[in-house]
Amino acid sequence: MVRATGHMMRMNIDDGDIHLVDYTNGATGSIQTSFVIIGNYPGVEARLYGTNGAVICRLVEESGVAETISTATPGDVEFKPIRIPQRFYPTGGHPRESWRTLFYANLIKDFADEILGASGRNQGNFEDGARVQEVINAVELSFQERRWIEFPLNR
Repeated sequence: MVRATGHMMRMNIDDGDIHLVDYTNGATGSIQTSFVIIGNYPGVEARLYGTNGAVICRLVEESGVAETISTATPGDVEFKPIRIPQRFYPTGGHPRESWRTLFYANLIKDFADEILGASGRNQGNFEDGARVQEVINAVELSFQERRWIEFPLNR
């Protein structure tokens, strides 16, 4: 079902994915993405679990909120939402803003800030893109060979 049309139609996009990760420091995690899976979409969810706590980060618009972070600790095991500081939103941005404008507004703000020398923060340079592609390649190789893959990949 394509939301904008209200009709079922063939689409040439991946339905979704999830990959599991064991980090060198002992933490484990899962990363899940979806454009059309039942529930809300598009969405990205990262879950990280360590001995000192756990965190769930979600970028999916639900109940009018586009981004959420919840944490738990060994002493307080129930996940509780935490407030995302205002400094992580573009000027005028807020938690109840649509992810469509929030995501792109942050990219544009960081791009302009970098050009103006106001910030060294960069959300999309070549190195970042190469690292993302390496993760994608590792996940694909893991799937094809049905085994855990060491990271970084051999270069």
